[in-house]
Amino acid sequence: MAYFKNKSINLMYLHTALQGIAFHGGETFAFVFMLKAGIPLHGVLLAIGLMYTARIVMRQAVVPLVKRAGLRTGLFFGIGLEAVTYLTVSQVTGVGPALFIYLSLLALSSSFYWTTMHAFVASSGDTEHRGKQVSTVEFINTIVGIVAPIMSGLLLSNYNPIVAFSVVAAAMLASGIPFLFTPNTHIAPHAVVPEHARREARTIMFTDGLRAALFHYTFSLVLFKTLGESFAAMGGAMALSGLLGGVFGLFIGRSIDMGHGKRARQVAYSVMGIAALARAIGYPLPWSAIATNSLATIAWPMYGTILNGRLYDLAKESPCTLRYHVVAEGGWDLGTAVGCVIAAALFWADFSAFWPLMLGVVATAAGYVVMSRSFDEEQTAKA
Repeated sequence: MAYFKNKSINLMYLHTALQGIAFHGGETFAFVFMLKAGIPLHGVLLAIGLMYTARIVMRQAVVPLVKRAGLRTGLFFGIGLEAVTYLTVSQVTGVGPALFIYLSLLALSSSFYWTTMHAFVASSGDTEHRGKQVSTVEFINTIVGIVAPIMSGLLLSNYNPIVAFSVVAAAMLASGIPFLFTPNTHIAPHAVVPEHARREARTIMFTDGLRAALFHYTFSLVLFKTLGESFAAMGGAMALSGLLGGVFGLFIGRSIDMGHGKRARQVAYSVMGIAALARAIGYPLPWSAIATNSLATIAWPMYGTILNGRLYDLAKESPCTLRYHVVAEGGWDLGTAVGCVIAAALFWADFSAFWPLMLGVVATAAGYVVMSRSFDEEQTAKA
């Protein structure tokens, strides 16, 4: 089967399952944990925006380290730092040194982890089976997203925060084990990503970062407040969403590989746009907020398959997959930082959550335009 023919991608599937425990049980809960610690909503969003701004600078250290030590070593470094980062968030009790240490470590660790991980998938995957392989990653990620939030929600509700985040950190460390069985590839010492490719990568990822800030981060914080700042309720809402999502992405991935990319793109972005609109309307009441959160989990596997599949193909075509993703992730950081700062300003000015969430609809529409242009330019070049 095309889903499982590639040994390196099979190992990535195992990594995704373990890392998903950390992601779904850690990242979202880390930011709502700040709300519980007494930091206001606009303050948490501003902190997230500043963290992503710092990543733009810190990511510049990725290429020099990987050139010297290899891609796998850079990935191990990021995984180890991510684990330590989860431990530090448990010590945040408000605005102070612990918050600064956590955000600084998160900026550094995520810069290394996500850049090297995306470069690994882009270089190891098969272009002709990209849709299936990426959609399988999204499917696994969604299924893990059922169990992990319940686990973290219950642990945070019944035990000291260090217990919950230690479990998350252990899962993150374990996610590095599959890479022990992959080669430590080295990147070209000198390679330049063409300017047109850099511009395309930045634009695609800027619009997605803007969407993520408003659609994901803002709504997650709003949902937590809507649910009475209950960790258990938050975990249950996220788990319910995960039940509905994964299978839809598999169909989209197969459609892409069969040559129906335009139709798949239209469906994915339409569902994401509908989900963004539903969040803006449905956030005030627990039942409607949970329902719209579930709709978003249907949207993400389809959307993520389109987005990541396109980026991985473009990265593999570039002179250096790692350098390409440094540029792309820089665009994402900028978009996310801008979106979080805009949302923070709106909340600080006493606007309701409707307005930043509606901007998420606009960001999704902008992302569709940018992605369609990317595919159209490729078709023109091939003609």
